[in-house]
Amino acid sequence: MRHYLETTRGPWYSYLAALPLLALYQALIYLANAGQPRAVVNGADALLQALLGAIGAHGWLGSWLALAAIAGFLTYRADTAGRRPPLRTGYFGAMLLESAAYALLFGTVVAFLTSLLLPRLPVLMQAASLSLGQKVAGCLGAGLYEELVFRVGMTGGLIWLLRAARWAPGAAAAGAVLLSSLIFSLFHYLGPLGDPFEVGSFTFRFVAGVVLAVLFAVRGFGVAAWTHALYDLFLTLAGRA
Repeated sequence: MRHYLETTRGPWYSYLAALPLLALYQALIYLANAGQPRAVVNGADALLQALLGAIGAHGWLGSWLALAAIAGFLTYRADTAGRRPPLRTGYFGAMLLESAAYALLFGTVVAFLTSLLLPRLPVLMQAASLSLGQKVAGCLGAGLYEELVFRVGMTGGLIWLLRAARWAPGAAAAGAVLLSSLIFSLFHYLGPLGDPFEVGSFTFRFVAGVVLAVLFAVRGFGVAAWTHALYDLFLTLAGRA
């Protein structure tokens, strides 16, 4: 168990575990948008595509294949010889089951913590008028891209900036988690498909961002991304039922 927890938390296992999530999202978003009056993608995906376009990498397929290849090479090199664990394919199934278990508990934990902050305010979630395929694709994209943007990029970047500003390690980590979770929550109210702002849903998403940041720190990007994606997927399917 200890070997499993240590190795699957690392960047190499996280990268490989995220590849099926990327493939599923890209396939589903293409199929779900076919024949629809408007194309819908995850907001964090759109943000990254805009950044890639700004440096001349246009077209989602080519840019993401290049990005995945570069990220894979850098991740592989980061786990240098002697530190990179042997690849055990059975661990990926265990990571998926672990993420599913976390996803089933996630809503209850976040709702409880939110109730401590807002004991008398119900948490209301708004759903955009999208097809089921677009919603499912959006769930997968949220897990992958929002964890990549807000936990890996933003939280990691803020920790680096605050440490450069001579903050203590604990204060830098806490400040980065709180600020990135605040921005993560606000992100859901932007754009034409953004939800109407409500204190309850804003607080729920802020707390969710903090919980996901803790999960990312403890279990790595792969488990955090799949947990986020499966939670959104379970919630969508439950609402559909």
